[in-house]
Amino acid sequence: MRTLGFAKRTTRKLGSSVMCTLLLLLMSTAGAAAQNVLAKIPIPATSADGQVAVNKVLNRVYVSAGFSSGGTLTVIDGKTLTVLTTISNSNGVNWDVKNDNFWTGNLAGGQVLSYSGSTNTQISANPVGFCPGETAFDCKKRRFWVAAQCGGGNDPVFVFDADTFALIAGPIATGGTMGPIVVNPLNGKLHVESGGVSKEINPTTFAVTSTGLGTVLAADEHKSKLFATSGNNLQIINAGSDKVEHTIALGYTPGSQIAVNNALRHIYLLNPAGNKVEVRGITAIATATDVRGQLIGNFSLGTGNTPQGVAADAIRGLVYVVVNNAGSYSLWAIEDTTSVRQCGYNNGNGGGE
Repeated sequence: MRTLGFAKRTTRKLGSSVMCTLLLLLMSTAGAAAQNVLAKIPIPATSADGQVAVNKVLNRVYVSAGFSSGGTLTVIDGKTLTVLTTISNSNGVNWDVKNDNFWTGNLAGGQVLSYSGSTNTQISANPVGFCPGETAFDCKKRRFWVAAQCGGGNDPVFVFDADTFALIAGPIATGGTMGPIVVNPLNGKLHVESGGVSKEINPTTFAVTSTGLGTVLAADEHKSKLFATSGNNLQIINAGSDKVEHTIALGYTPGSQIAVNNALRHIYLLNPAGNKVEVRGITAIATATDVRGQLIGNFSLGTGNTPQGVAADAIRGLVYVVVNNAGSYSLWAIEDTTSVRQCGYNNGNGGGE
């Protein structure tokens, strides 16, 4: 009887293992959905080519223009997934996690603007000249970095106190035409692409130096990593040493934005040619800080739907993707279910099996 009982338990265990394997096989061969699209929210084209940011406290999503004339900033309610307002003459966006203000620029107007996140009303305007159009927030140092164009081949960066709105430094000449900017949350350095060259700005001396890295597009404070793209490769960089720890061949040319979800331990890369968003892991593998960017899955957006912007809400497990379909733009709210379908992943039910 004991032998029979053991046999029954073994059969059940083998059956469970076979079912798990079969499920993964079906996912890979039949393309099982790795996401739930909750909404496709129309946005103006004038808000579609810049930064995307999520206020996880107020549950607001901000979609902005890039360095383009006539830019706007669209504010979306993350609960109802509807547009609350669209603000004219706004380029670039980021938000302050302490007081919920969001910052932007008005490009040709030469001003850096800040708004109340709760009322969407303007609370400050700082004239800097040039053409401000991208922002980055340093939570620890309580600073906003603002990048501008119109620098005649030597575009500048400015630094502001997030609490007093006072200018700390700038214009800081970068030696080229401005590209994306990202703050290293570990040490406060600003990573900037200028003239196609990856550079960093010292947060104390404000000296600008080249790094030899790819274009830094995102940071993960918990794992002390930076994520950059170089050609068709993803670079995972030690945020303390600026050393490239892993280089991953992607097989496609990635878009100009990367989003990080620390709760799910995922990063999201845009694959415009494939009409996809690629999901990769930032899960520790060998050590507590080892991040290797293993492929987890893809969000397939469908023919003609090209992703060009992305942000993540780690609290709600959502990914927001700006999608272009033949010149019509929308913000897709996507629920990430890739890890839920992985055997062995801890989904809160004893290991997910």
